[in-house]
Amino acid sequence: IQIEMYQSLISLLALAAYVNAGTPHIIDVGEGGALTFSPDSLTAAVGDTLEFHFYSGSGGHSVASSTLESPCVPAPDAFFSGFLKADTTGDTTFVVNVTSTDPIWYYCSLASHCQAGMVGVVNPPSGKSITDYTDAAKKVARASSPATMTGGVLTSINEAAESTTVGASSSGSGGPATTTTGTGASATGVQASPTSSTSTGATP
Repeated sequence: IQIEMYQSLISLLALAAYVNAGTPHIIDVGEGGALTFSPDSLTAAVGDTLEFHFYSGSGGHSVASSTLESPCVPAPDAFFSGFLKADTTGDTTFVVNVTSTDPIWYYCSLASHCQAGMVGVVNPPSGKSITDYTDAAKKVARASSPATMTGGVLTSINEAAESTTVGASSSGSGGPATTTTGTGASATGVQASPTSSTSTGATP
């Protein structure tokens, strides 16, 4: 029991370091059964957080960061949520800390979701948009992902309550309205060490 309490405390402290930094940007993953991230393009500052809220309805999903040059393939320092089935509330949340204003391209690595357009970008570069990534992703034969969750914190945040505090588009300020750490939550820092990629195609 003491070990479990200690692990929970570590997870809670790790999450606090993420969500108390700056503005949280809410990104809905697969809401309503759609193969989408919503919004799929946004601007974030250093110290902000990205909150990926996972929904059920179209099977499991994931989020992994990538590059425009290699769509549907994890970047060397990629963050990865693991595969999450979640539920209809969107409370299952993967939180990533923004440490740079460089572009962050990301995608769902399950099956052919990336090729079908389930992609997004944070801080798109001048002259480029989500359409450039979507078009490139259509040509990828098979998506891949890191072997394990990395680069963020897996937790539970009540999006409905949070939206009334920071605004549904995450344009306001403040932290999550209701936050509890999930079982097995971990934090490795968004600048994660490179991990080996593993191809995906089966339902998690």
